[in-house]
Amino acid sequence: MALVVAMLLAGCATTGAPPAADPGISVTGTGRVSLAPDIVTVDIGAEARAPQLADATAEVDRRMRDVLARVKTPGVDVRTIGYNIEPIAEGRQPPPGDAGSRIVGYRATNIVQIKTRDVAGVGRLVDAAVAAGANLVRSLRFGLNTPERAEGEARRLAVHDAAARAQQLAAASGVKLGRLLSVTESSSPIRPVGVAMAAVPVEAGQLDVTVVVQARYAIDP
Repeated sequence: MALVVAMLLAGCATTGAPPAADPGISVTGTGRVSLAPDIVTVDIGAEARAPQLADATAEVDRRMRDVLARVKTPGVDVRTIGYNIEPIAEGRQPPPGDAGSRIVGYRATNIVQIKTRDVAGVGRLVDAAVAAGANLVRSLRFGLNTPERAEGEARRLAVHDAAARAQQLAAASGVKLGRLLSVTESSSPIRPVGVAMAAVPVEAGQLDVTVVVQARYAIDP
């Protein structure tokens, strides 16, 4: 009986013990591809203020009709992203719910997002919009129309970088690098570099497509 109990206890102890961690080498690999942007978006709009709501909306609508007539050309995609009407209170902005404030006017804004593949001509496009009546120019952004190919190349470079780092660590440690056990991707952002966000003319600069991976390799005996 004592022997049976001892065997059961030994079995329970073996089952509950955590498995020993496999020896291995963990590394981080980074792949980066730099290339020129092939698409640009910019938010352009008009704002008008007037004592009467109808006058404010009429003015902003007139401006935007002229702007759209100038910028809507083949290859340019335009979509409305904001249309707002706000009352203008007399003096300091009153707290919410203050019924005693007096409305002295209205502010109307209409903003569209313009997307074009003519990266080199975006300065001229903004100039044309401003000349037509736009008085709001915001958020000029450069990007890639199809970033998948660049991301794939950056991903390949990241895995190769991880393998090279693992090999260096193995050699420095006096061990033999084994097979790849796991690899996970940490991130794949697209970050603009050297983009001028001020008034035209603008410089597109380069885009860095970066992929980071975490890799784990075995150590061969």
